Amino acid sequence: MSLTLRKDLDRRDVVFDHDFIFKSHAYFDLNALITRYRGTVCTSADHGVIVTAWQKSVYRFGFVPLEETIVATIMVRHDGVVHGLSLDERSHGGLGPLCDFRQLQRCMNRMLRGKVFADFLRICPSAGDANCLHLFEVISAAASFYAHLRGKGLSCGAEEELLNIRPKRDAIVSRNERWVLGKEQNVEITLRHRKPPVAEQPVRLPQQLDSDITIRCDGRDAMAEHIDARDFRSVYGQMNRVLAKFNRLEKETFQVKGRMRFTNATSFVGLMLLTIAHESMRILRAPRILLTLNYLQAGGARPGCIAFRAFQRPLQKS
Repeated sequence: MSLTLRKDLDRRDVVFDHDFIFKSHAYFDLNALITRYRGTVCTSADHGVIVTAWQKSVYRFGFVPLEETIVATIMVRHDGVVHGLSLDERSHGGLGPLCDFRQLQRCMNRMLRGKVFADFLRICPSAGDANCLHLFEVISAAASFYAHLRGKGLSCGAEEELLNIRPKRDAIVSRNERWVLGKEQNVEITLRHRKPPVAEQPVRLPQQLDSDITIRCDGRDAMAEHIDARDFRSVYGQMNRVLAKFNRLEKETFQVKGRMRFTNATSFVGLMLLTIAHESMRILRAPRILLTLNYLQAGGARPGCIAFRAFQRPLQKS
């Protein structure tokens, strides 16, 4: 059968239809500033396991939505070693030729071919090592889920998540739907400001944040904490600490152990900070957001993805 509905992914006779990811917008909130849909399907084959991994991100910075879509197929032998790779030729990042199919294909081959797939996060522990942030998110999630399946003695299964972030007056609301091996979780995360965030030029990332963050899981209160930060490092650190706690709760829900990252929680802090930065801008939002992305990836020290390296330079306050 062909894939028509999200929950069909759990059927063992599914033939994954790439068009479902590249062409469908049925699950996307048109009012969201950021939407990210990601997942993994593992199916048995004579030689081992076929892993299909995808991610589609839609950003509405400015007047024209920016889409970044990656669909990768990874063939893993019974001994866990990657012996075949393919990337859908429509796959691309968001920064033109340096994020096109050919560049992504080269990055994926370098990272995976001949390597133990379940060891991906030891081989490539960060997006800088991958040369591509979005490819790293897709592959690290797929490798984690594959390892999770192997730990359960399974070779077939699926997981997926759909996240959207919407700015509201004095708040940012994120909804995250998670589905792992047939088990669902619906999460709402709200960052409500007691005072407007203070964002400074040129990257517009918050230097002061006085906000309450609340997390509801399946309609029930799960966490509530106050963030009171007076510089960017503290903003990032306090938000990351709260989301790390939630990530542990999420792992308990899905009975996941170890260094697993098939969740957007690991990149969620960056997406929320990007939303705060965007809301502080009034003109030329789309080009200015690139400076913010570059800073979030590299922080002025760590290497960003290969596209940002083309124009990366120290950022000075204007």
